[in-house]
Amino acid sequence: MNFNKDNQVYQEWINSKHLDESLKEELLNASDEELNAAFNIQLEFGTAGIRGILGAGPGRFNLYTIKKVTMSYAKLLISKYGDDLHRGVVIGHDNRKYSKEFSQLAAEILTSFGIKAYLFENNTMKPTPVVSFATKDLNAIGGIVITASHNPASYNGYKIYDEFGCQLIDEDTKVIAEYMEEIEDILNWNYKSDESILEIVPEKVLDNYKEMISNLQFYKDKTRDGFKMIYSAVNGTGTEFTPPLLRKFGYEVIEVEEHAFEDSTFKNVGNPNPEFEPAWKIPFEYGEKHQDASIMIIQDPDADRIGCAINHHGKWIRIDGNQTGPLLIEWKLSQMKEHNLTPKNPAMYSSFVTSDLGDRIANETYNVKVIKTLTGFKWMGSEILKEPERDLNFVFAYEESYGYVLDSSTRDKDGIQATTMLVEAAWYYKQQGKTLIDVLNDLYEKYGHYYTYTENLNFKPEEIKSKVEPIMKKLREEEFSTMGGLELSYVEDYIDGLFNMPGQNLMKFYFNDGSWFAVRPSGTEPKVKIYFICVDKDEQSAKDKCNLIFKDLKEFLEI
Repeated sequence: MNFNKDNQVYQEWINSKHLDESLKEELLNASDEELNAAFNIQLEFGTAGIRGILGAGPGRFNLYTIKKVTMSYAKLLISKYGDDLHRGVVIGHDNRKYSKEFSQLAAEILTSFGIKAYLFENNTMKPTPVVSFATKDLNAIGGIVITASHNPASYNGYKIYDEFGCQLIDEDTKVIAEYMEEIEDILNWNYKSDESILEIVPEKVLDNYKEMISNLQFYKDKTRDGFKMIYSAVNGTGTEFTPPLLRKFGYEVIEVEEHAFEDSTFKNVGNPNPEFEPAWKIPFEYGEKHQDASIMIIQDPDADRIGCAINHHGKWIRIDGNQTGPLLIEWKLSQMKEHNLTPKNPAMYSSFVTSDLGDRIANETYNVKVIKTLTGFKWMGSEILKEPERDLNFVFAYEESYGYVLDSSTRDKDGIQATTMLVEAAWYYKQQGKTLIDVLNDLYEKYGHYYTYTENLNFKPEEIKSKVEPIMKKLREEEFSTMGGLELSYVEDYIDGLFNMPGQNLMKFYFNDGSWFAVRPSGTEPKVKIYFICVDKDEQSAKDKCNLIFKDLKEFLEI
């Protein structure tokens, strides 16, 4: 599709005297396809803030995106916290290209509006959960992380927290989006920063975070001698925190050296998402060299998620989020019971597209109330805030996409928390001659074998209307009664809101044997995610069932 260079917005960009020279050069050399993506779509708030491919134009992520979002966020803060702007906003960033510059820019813009801003010392990269924790610990009015989390290297993003360290919910991001629409000339907008209200996050905050991590352990006084684990930070933020803490706790940590330094290109990683194969290539090479290691952990670049592999009798086995979550639930709840630490009216949070196994462990075995939410920790955080009025007490939160919270002083996914607790569980069970795979199989024996699979249908940003929307339309308008030989029991359509949650473009199809699948467009990337949960007496039977359902679904959707 040819791009019309008479496009008004394109002309404003290409002719602006204030346009960054590197971005102007990029526009001059861009293809029609790239220009269409840069000027015919707009970046919008998704599941976790705004993310986009770095580049020129309003459809790409650049310094003008930072200006536009930060200016609008500042207006929201002034309207909500006019007398408390001195409490400040904590700003952190990951290892991605321009992240450091973008976080500095965001801080300066906030101060230009009279809002105190906190940067970490030397504006060095920090894990997303540390920013969430610091926001709450400092009693700030908000937080910002410049990160694209697990997206490819070409992306960057902007995540916003409220005063509780929880991601902003749609009610507030809609206000920011409205302010953004009112901005007419961001290319020529200037500001004057106020350095007197730009401060450094106190070291005490980082100490408090590390103390919280340490207190997650149930056996702090026990020696970890001889227990080895392999760790990868995929060239991201986890290196500063995870290996030193685990070594302090007594574990022998073998770091993947190729992933242990800051690198925005991820040249040794490929795709930094621990859900996908490329990130595991080099770590598994370490696994072959270190067969005496018991567990392998990969964090994503901003250290809010983890991937895990277990050394099960000499064979490294990867487990997914729907397996890691139940293991963590069983570990924490069993140990809380063992040490008489279970609070009154315990509550656990999980998303609608997460497997039922964790819910069943929590509710059936440990009498924990399970609260289901939309995808995204902003929804779990907002539900956790309601605990005092509900007389509930947090014990766990997670979603299938490799994100977990074990201590609610962090209100976003925390890969450092999860790593600490999972490694202690692996160490503990090893004393009993078990691996975490053995523990998982024990859970399957008790609750049934849950086989889970997620299919990602990837598209270009400009294909959302032409390819993504028809998939959801067909699922809503064309009925079916069976799939994969299973009888459809009922359907849930979340578009107008269900279970006290706002509407989301999600559909969930339940079968009469307890299996189900769900379909939703991603809130952070141009793709459709299909989640399959199949239950049967053993792994192969459950997997076969899943394959049959998927085969029929592909025929139904013509994909």
